[in-house]
Amino acid sequence: MFLTKKTAIYLSSDESDYNLAKEILEKEHIKYYEFASEEMPVVGCGARINPARVNNHLDLMIFRLSVAPEDVEKAITVLQGNVKFVMAGALK
Repeated sequence: MFLTKKTAIYLSSDESDYNLAKEILEKEHIKYYEFASEEMPVVGCGARINPARVNNHLDLMIFRLSVAPEDVEKAITVLQGNVKFVMAGALK
């Protein structure tokens, strides 16, 4: 799937739900591209210090799964009802 068009079908900050979504896609033999990043904090002065991170109140990781355009409908159908954060808006 490298250098091909991909459509995001899943976005979450819940790691266990993210892992479940990956397992379901693998079970159905749907190839996916995964991406995880840390959400940028919202504070001034360029300090990039988030009070929630300092006090360990929030997990700021964002997980995303994308699939090839031809697999979007199948992937969303398989994930709906099994995981919490399916991006049904990816269907057109």
